[in-house]
Amino acid sequence: MNRPHICLSVAAMDGAFEKMYRALQPLADVQICGLGDYSLAGADIFIGKQMDAKKLEGADRLKAVFAYKTGVDDFPVGEFAKRGIMLVNSHVNSRYIAEYAFGLAVTLVSRIAEFDRRMRRGDWSSGDPYWKSLFGMKAGLVGYGHIGREIANLLTANGIPCFTIDRGKNYGSVKAVESLQRLCAEADILFLSLPRTAQTDGMFNGEIFGLLAGKYIVNVGRSNCIDEAALFKALKSGGMGGAAIDTWKVKSRKEGEVLFPFAYPFNELENVVLSSHKAMQLSDGHERYVADITRCVADYINGSVPENIVDCSKGY
Repeated sequence: MNRPHICLSVAAMDGAFEKMYRALQPLADVQICGLGDYSLAGADIFIGKQMDAKKLEGADRLKAVFAYKTGVDDFPVGEFAKRGIMLVNSHVNSRYIAEYAFGLAVTLVSRIAEFDRRMRRGDWSSGDPYWKSLFGMKAGLVGYGHIGREIANLLTANGIPCFTIDRGKNYGSVKAVESLQRLCAEADILFLSLPRTAQTDGMFNGEIFGLLAGKYIVNVGRSNCIDEAALFKALKSGGMGGAAIDTWKVKSRKEGEVLFPFAYPFNELENVVLSSHKAMQLSDGHERYVADITRCVADYINGSVPENIVDCSKGY
């Protein structure tokens, strides 16, 4: 293509973005702008972490959008589909998100966080002293994209049988079953790594939690798939074994803000591991995302088809 114009949207320039700028500047005219104060007029490529649909009103040449992250629900994917704009995201950190999910699962079923809280109080009470082993369980993978596959790799490497819902993919050693209900019957612990779509909204409701007596869930996907009221009821009643939740419907936007991101007192329950959207906050995760997207943009400018093109009609 002719020398393109890139709009690079960042909260602040840092070392990772400086490297991106130096790598792309020989290939394109790169304009650095903030997260919201920019125009897409004249831009062929947008690189950022979010976009308001209104920005597209001035997009007279926009052909491709690159997200230096995995989640794309902060972008107007429906409008991209209508306008034929390509959206590319990054899955470079999927292995590490899977590692965090595995850690949450071990912490949950072995009751490490609960025992830690008790020990900090000097509590050696003679309540139930026993923990369970993840190695004796069967796992269900709800979502079998990049993260789901990496979770499966970790689990199967440790001899843990894995199941997932049959969506017509190649599942290797993972056994595919016909429905979520069947997955609940087969598995002792479910790993959720779903995107935010209309189809996943409220997928885990009272009916599904009713099928998980004595069982566990770990969510490192989007929060919309869980009915909070139904989950709290299932956990408080003792019906479910427990839950480890990393994503919530709201999150803190201010440094030092005290925020409980749920409408029900999950923090009062012992059979819950609470995490504040930390699965993707790997110490060098940002640098990894930016470097990966830099490579994808350079490949695109040089005429190659980028990896990880999002199906905007589906939203993931």
